[in-house]
Amino acid sequence: MKLVIVGNEDECLGFSLAGIKGIIVSDELLFIEEMHHLLKDPDIGVIAVVDRYFSVFAEHFSESRKKHAIPAVVFLPSIDGTHHKTSLKEYLANILGIRL
Repeated sequence: MKLVIVGNEDECLGFSLAGIKGIIVSDELLFIEEMHHLLKDPDIGVIAVVDRYFSVFAEHFSESRKKHAIPAVVFLPSIDGTHHKTSLKEYLANILGIRL
């Protein structure tokens, strides 16, 4: 099973260095379209989404996600810290134990 990240170009770039496929989205409509495709892909096990799309996801996909455990959808702080008090850089630094 694969892991993919959904975010803007900068957010996906960092994860691509670790070999994780990035799906670049620039607005909510593109996010919804890409999520429809990703949620139907049987090869994907985890979809990491930046938190700026949390409310859009909840509005469009929360009911269908209650019926399916795979792929799992997890939310990460966006690079600009849109919905979390910490930025993605600080979040990763805390997880990895190093300053980036």
